[in-house]
Amino acid sequence: MPEPLSSVFPSVEELGNSLLQYEIQEQIQEETESAVYKARQPALDRQVMIRVLTEPAAEAATRLMERLRSRARLVHPRIVAVYDFGRTHTGHLYLITEHVDGRLLRDLIHERQITPKLAYTLALQLCDALSLIHENNTIHGALNTRTLLVEHEWQMKLTGIGMAENETGELSWLHEAQSSLEDDLYALGAVLHEMFGKEPLPENARVSRNLPPTFAAVIRRCVHPEVARRFTSAAEVKEALISALRSEKQKALPALVPGASPAIVPAAEPSAPSLTAPPRYAQGRPPTPVQRAQPSFAKKLDDFLWACLRASLHLMIFGVAAGILFVSYLLKDKIIIGDQDSAIEEPAIPAEVLGKLPDAPMLPESTGVPTSKPIELPAAAPVAKLNAEYQTAVQNEASAALEKVRLDDLPFIQKELQRIQKGEPLPEMDDADIPASLKRLRDDYRRKRAEIGP
Repeated sequence: MPEPLSSVFPSVEELGNSLLQYEIQEQIQEETESAVYKARQPALDRQVMIRVLTEPAAEAATRLMERLRSRARLVHPRIVAVYDFGRTHTGHLYLITEHVDGRLLRDLIHERQITPKLAYTLALQLCDALSLIHENNTIHGALNTRTLLVEHEWQMKLTGIGMAENETGELSWLHEAQSSLEDDLYALGAVLHEMFGKEPLPENARVSRNLPPTFAAVIRRCVHPEVARRFTSAAEVKEALISALRSEKQKALPALVPGASPAIVPAAEPSAPSLTAPPRYAQGRPPTPVQRAQPSFAKKLDDFLWACLRASLHLMIFGVAAGILFVSYLLKDKIIIGDQDSAIEEPAIPAEVLGKLPDAPMLPESTGVPTSKPIELPAAAPVAKLNAEYQTAVQNEASAALEKVRLDDLPFIQKELQRIQKGEPLPEMDDADIPASLKRLRDDYRRKRAEIGP
C-alpha cells in the first residue's frame, strides 16, 4: 500500500497526465475527502465525472475496493452508472461515473417545480431503482433529496449509493454506511413526503395534513415507528402508490357529491415514458358492472309532490279557460225576457218632431263579454337552473381530471365542488394558479349570470 497522499488534490493538468484516455475539462467540486472533475472520453464520445479520493487507511482500502465493485454491478436506467475505478500511476484513487445533465431533487422541490402528478411519476421510478439495489444485496445508505438527480426529460437518477456522511456532513466513500433495508425504506418514505407535501418529514415522523389521505397512508406506513408494521420492500411501496391513485379515482367524486355514481376506472397506472404497467394488470379483467345509485325516500316524496303540484296547476288553467268560454257563449246575443204579446206599444213620434231632435251619440259596440286579468303562470327559476348546470359541469370536469390523471387540477376542482355544496357565492376574482379548465367554467357561469340579470 503506497504512503498516504497529500490533502491537496491533483490539478486538471496533473489528472489529465495520469488518465490519458480522458480529456479533463474542469474541477467542479472539492471537499475534504474527495474532489470531482468534469471530463470527456473521446473514444466513446461521452461526458463523464471523475471523483478522486484521498487515501484510506490500510485496513479500509480492501473493503473500499470491494464496495466499488458491488457499486459497478448496479446497472439500471434510473441509477447513475459506474464506468471504471482504480488508482493512477501517481497513487490517487479515482472513480469514473456517468455524467447526468440534471438538477438535485431538493432544489426542484424548493422551487415548487415538482407537481403532484410529476411527484407520482418520479416516485414509481425511485421504487423501481431502489428495488434493484436491494435485489443485489446492496444498501443505498444515503437516500435523500440531495442524492437524487432529475434530468431535463423528468427522469430520475439515483447517486450516492454505498456512500455515507462524514463528520462535516459531506458524502464520502471512505465512510461505510451503517444502514439497513429498513433504514432505506424509511428514507424512501421521507423522500415521498417531501415530494408530495413540499416539506421535509418532521423528526417525530408526523405526516403533513396537506397530503391526499390515500397517499398519506402509504407514507405513514413507510415511516411507522414500529418496524414490523412498515413495508418490507420498495416493490410493495410501488404497488401501494398505484392502489392509492386508483382509490383516489374511484372515491373522489362520490365522497364530494352525495348520490353521485362511482366512476369505473381501469386498474392501471398512468402512462409515462419510463413506466411499464405491472404484468398482472396487462392481461385485463372482466369489466366491473356499473352500480346505479337508488333515489332515497325523501327524493321520491319530493318528486311526487312536484308532480301533484304540476297536475293541480294544469287543472286550474283548464277550469278558468272553460269558464271564460262558457260566459262568452251566454252573452254573445242580447237576451229578451217577457211575452211579446204583452209588450206595451209605444206611441209614434211625428216626423217633424223627430227631425228637430239632436242626433244620438254613437256608443261603442259591446260584446257583452266581461274582461278578465290574464293568468300568471309561475316563472321558472333561471338562477337555480344555471347553478345546477354549473355544478354538473364542474363534476364532469372532476371526472375528466381523474380519468386523465390531472392531479394538479384535482384539488382546485374539489374545493369548487365543496363551495357549491355549501352555497357560497362565486368569488369575483379568480386566483392566479387556478386551472384553465375551471377558469373557463367560471367565466361562462359569470357571463350567463349577467344575462339573467339581478
